[in-house]
Amino acid sequence: MKPIDLIRKDLGEEVWSECYTLSREIEPDPRLSPFATSKTYMILGRCSQFDFPGIRIGTYCLYDANERRAIRLTRAGKEIETILSDNWAQLPNCDPQVLSQLIFMFFDGAMMSSHCVLQNSDSLRSFGKGLSFGEEFVLDEKEFWKAEPNIETTRSTVKNDLLTIRVVTLSGWGFDKRNLGIEHIRISSSGDVELCPREVLSKKIFKSVPSIQV
Repeated sequence: MKPIDLIRKDLGEEVWSECYTLSREIEPDPRLSPFATSKTYMILGRCSQFDFPGIRIGTYCLYDANERRAIRLTRAGKEIETILSDNWAQLPNCDPQVLSQLIFMFFDGAMMSSHCVLQNSDSLRSFGKGLSFGEEFVLDEKEFWKAEPNIETTRSTVKNDLLTIRVVTLSGWGFDKRNLGIEHIRISSSGDVELCPREVLSKKIFKSVPSIQV
C-alpha cells in the first residue's frame, strides 16, 4: 500500500477531509527524512487540528511511513525514540544534518525556541537565500569571524552503543534565528535521546532578520 494511503487510514476520513493537503499530492519531506527504509511526511491541517503549530497558518503532524506501516510522531509521545531504535544500525550512515533536524522537532522548544541545522559556515553565509520574505538575513561579519573557527561541521560519531551528533544550529523564535551555537545529541541503541547543554558561539550572528513573525 502507498504510504500516503496508510497515513490517510490512520488519520481517519473525517480528519483527513479537514486537512489543507487533501487536494494536493503529498510527498515525503527530504529535509526530515534521514532513513533509507522510510520517509517523513508532513500533513498540514487547520488551526488546533494537530500538535505542531505552523509558522504562518494552521498546524501539522508528522508521520514516519513506508509501504508497510505509518507511524504518527508526536511531541508528547516516545514514537521518535522507537523509530531511532528500530533504525539504530543505519544511523551512522544517515545524513547528520537531516537526522538532527528531525530529532529537534521533538526535543526543542517548538516555535518559541526552534532550531535550524546548518552543515558548516558556508551554509550560515547562505542561510535564507532564495526565500520569498522580501527581506534577508544580514550576517554580522564581526560576529561571524569571531565564531567561524569553532563552527566546523555537523557530523556524527559512534562509540559502542552511543551515537553522538555534533550539530551546528541557529536557534530562536519564529524567523528570529540569531543565536548561533553547537548542540550535542546523544542517541543510545535503545533510542533514548539526550541533549547536552548548548555551546553559544554568538547571540546576534545576524544584524537583521526578516520582520515576518508567527
